[in-house]
Amino acid sequence: YFRTRSALMHGIAARLNELDLADLSLLTELTDADPTEFAGTSGFAALVMYSATEPWLTRAKARYELALHAGRDDDLAATLSESVEGFYGLARAVVTEWHAAEENPMAPEVIDDQAKALFSFVNGVMMTFVIGQPLVDNADQLDRLIRGVLAGWPVDGTA
Repeated sequence: YFRTRSALMHGIAARLNELDLADLSLLTELTDADPTEFAGTSGFAALVMYSATEPWLTRAKARYELALHAGRDDDLAATLSESVEGFYGLARAVVTEWHAAEENPMAPEVIDDQAKALFSFVNGVMMTFVIGQPLVDNADQLDRLIRGVLAGWPVDGTA
């Protein structure tokens, strides 16, 4: 029971964080059991594609609605930041893994920039799911696009 609209939105945000944490924990367990299933760009693409199906689509819709309200509510923004930080951490891990096999390690600031670009790109893809106009049909297609984003980055890190 929530006495106010604000309390309800904060309760929903807290519940979304709980669900996201549970999903990330399960993902870690699955990855430990089968490192290839959710690893690298293909695993990240598969994870993102879940947001196009229920119950994750409803959660994505709620998250985007809450994000709009968070622009006017610092406490709500702080609650939502937990999920954002977790998802950004996944994007950064994908970028770090992408560069792991390279002979010359990529500068940390380039990895950060690529992680931000990947995070932003994937958020745009998820928004197309939320509005019912998906631009990506499957995980393989999304994986190709993700690899294109990462491969198209200038080697010296300049934009």
